[in-house]
Amino acid sequence: MELLEYHMSMEAHNILTYYKGPFDELVLSRIGDFLRNKFPDYPKAGKRLFSVFIEMAQNISYYSSETNHFGSEKDKYGVGTIMIYEGVDNYVLTAGNLIEKTFGEAITERCQEINTLNTAELRKLKKELRSKPRSEGQKGGNIGLVHMALKSGEPLEVETKNVDEQHSFFILTAKITKAK
Repeated sequence: MELLEYHMSMEAHNILTYYKGPFDELVLSRIGDFLRNKFPDYPKAGKRLFSVFIEMAQNISYYSSETNHFGSEKDKYGVGTIMIYEGVDNYVLTAGNLIEKTFGEAITERCQEINTLNTAELRKLKKELRSKPRSEGQKGGNIGLVHMALKSGEPLEVETKNVDEQHSFFILTAKITKAK
């Protein structure tokens, strides 16, 4: 697709933000600042949007199979894509990144399980996960998906697409209602 066509397509779909690349502190900070100041008409939705964005970005940074190195091995960041667009009644965040194929099945099942829980059950699960010790090599507290489901108030949409023998592309979508 030609760049102009791509640009026009994004305009037609009311895309507020689109980013593909490494998810480092600078990127998180800049997009976070944009989200914090973008929604004066819907401040609650803006806060929830920011919170879900941070969780999605951290997941990409921590778990993407594709990484960029900045200077040294220790400065390694996951690469992925995030898109935020505005619908009539909601904002939609979609994130995607390359993952190990075996991880795709587990995370899809986890999202399906989370989608069956009500708010009280999600809060209870989040509390339980916070109190569990982290396993070796675990980068986060394992509560991100639960947190996203709580903040969005809607079921998480998850999809994996095969890329090659070892990898899939993981796509996660969360919707945030605009209501004041």
